[in-house]
Amino acid sequence: MNIVLTGFMASGKTEISKILAKKLDYKLIDTDECIERNEGTTINELFEKYGEEYFRSLEHEVVKKAAKEDRAVISTGGGVVLNRANIDALRQNGIIINLAPDFETIRERIERAAATRPLMKNSSIEEIRERFIMRKAFYENCDKKVVVTNSKTPGEHAEEIIKIMSEYL
Repeated sequence: MNIVLTGFMASGKTEISKILAKKLDYKLIDTDECIERNEGTTINELFEKYGEEYFRSLEHEVVKKAAKEDRAVISTGGGVVLNRANIDALRQNGIIINLAPDFETIRERIERAAATRPLMKNSSIEEIRERFIMRKAFYENCDKKVVVTNSKTPGEHAEEIIKIMSEYL
């Protein structure tokens, strides 16, 4: 059984997944890192050179492969949820947990890391808010939800997920 983390950009997927994998002695799979390794370039460069549609096709292939693993923590890119086939594949051998911070938490985090976020390069904060709202229904198609706040550490959120997962593991 895998633990799959979804959520909007800057929701904490990368940090929390690292802690979870270490605590549970699970394999860590970060779909964005897999794409970068496979393509030999960054996500930003892929978006700039080939566009989002091309990136999403690469992402789908990585997701299908990751979904076949067992005892893995899979940290997905923020847009994985947009493709129903991704969610269907991940759900076959995993529990999907949506990390769900409020938009203010997202805004604070992305403003600190705008240069590393491909969809932030040419987007205003209002456009990001609209994307956040549009994707909300996609993120809610999960098995469990964890509300991420700035008042808890990634380690505390990881512990919450371990408690949730105890009924499955």
